[in-house]
Amino acid sequence: MKRYPAYDPPEYLIWTPDPELLKAYEQVLDKDPEKASVIDRVSEEDLLRIYRDLLLTRLHDIGLKRWVKQGILSKAWLGTGEEAVTVGSVAALNRERDVVCPMIRNAGACHMMGMPMAHLFRAYLGTSDSPSGGRDLHAGDLRHGVIQPISHMGASVPVIAGVALAFKQREEDRVAMTWIGDGATRTAACHEGINFAAVQHLPAVF
Repeated sequence: MKRYPAYDPPEYLIWTPDPELLKAYEQVLDKDPEKASVIDRVSEEDLLRIYRDLLLTRLHDIGLKRWVKQGILSKAWLGTGEEAVTVGSVAALNRERDVVCPMIRNAGACHMMGMPMAHLFRAYLGTSDSPSGGRDLHAGDLRHGVIQPISHMGASVPVIAGVALAFKQREEDRVAMTWIGDGATRTAACHEGINFAAVQHLPAVF
């Protein structure tokens, strides 16, 4: 799927392959046989599941965009065009035991980990039946292995490092994952968290 301006995702788009994108994809595989072999091992069932999650993530953004245009919300943070970054990485996790701490562009991680899509919309509305009971506009639910995001950029990195440290100390076969954007890489917390995870050989993915 192509990337579109943040507040203008295509609602009624003919979903046809992008020739330039397909060509670039094939060129990447031609240059990296190891990567090509990994993709070849993905079953048709898994490919359909990944596509479904990509589509659900896009539809989440479209729903929020409509609410902004209707004045229900004053603003929304979308991940339009970045769906694959989230969906691909979560698809590689064991969703029964691993945990994630999604940022505002990674809403797809929430529904992939098992949170109902309705909970994500309730979080934006701040209703009493939202995951946080209306106390926080971020969405998370530890019952589904989703840690609520922290507003400050880069702050989730040391949190995930700490979660991964707990997994290591308990000798649990689990992984903790979060995502990092351009803004986060300019913070001390981000670099300190990654460095700590590397030095301690923690089961953390950034």
